[in-house]
Amino acid sequence: MSTTSDTAILLFAHAAAHEVKSKTFSSWHSAHVNQKIAKVLLKHTIRTINKSGIPCFTVFTEQQKGRTFGERLANAFQDAFQAGYQRVICVGSDCPALSQADLQQAKVALQGHRMVVGPASDGGAYLIGLHIDSFNPEAFAMLNWQTEQVMQELSIYAFRQEARLDAFELLQEKADIDTKEDLSFILQQLPLLNRLRRQILFILTKKAAKEHVLRGLLQYRLGKHILNLLLRAPPFQPQ
Repeated sequence: MSTTSDTAILLFAHAAAHEVKSKTFSSWHSAHVNQKIAKVLLKHTIRTINKSGIPCFTVFTEQQKGRTFGERLANAFQDAFQAGYQRVICVGSDCPALSQADLQQAKVALQGHRMVVGPASDGGAYLIGLHIDSFNPEAFAMLNWQTEQVMQELSIYAFRQEARLDAFELLQEKADIDTKEDLSFILQQLPLLNRLRRQILFILTKKAAKEHVLRGLLQYRLGKHILNLLLRAPPFQPQ
């Protein structure tokens, strides 16, 4: 496939329904509510990518190929390179702090480096950018993915590809969302009027408000029923 740009963003993410099978954003709410949150996070990431103006190559759950996470990620990079791109910047949908400026910075970094990495605060990575010359599918797939050692593994991988210590550009560290505690922390960090913050809080509070109304209605009906029973009872006769 011919392309007018040699750089693309690879959005490697699960569909919302699949995302909630491995992540719980709120243990106080139903799977349906958790799925809504996952969908909002995905849409937020897509908006951020679109604002960057960089072409996007998407690989969602049903398009991912491979037995392990590493194989699926390596195959996604391979597909993007085979589509004609020389530089690929991979992101997921679980880093609300990711900005279009981060994506532009990664694009610029790949002009002078073979790799660029955005470290996550939990030891993982929220962004991985590769030049086609630094991509070794087999070695990349074998890294110790989805662990706290991802950054260390990527450092070793980069060194082996370029045989030097400063083998990749490092972006600012950011927090991603893997647990309900992560979501709570990030919501507290976002500005009060932030769009994503307002959307997620609306989902959570709307459900809570609905449950509160149902409980109140039940209590009202129960109280009214008891009152009717008391009104129908014979008057109290003093002894």
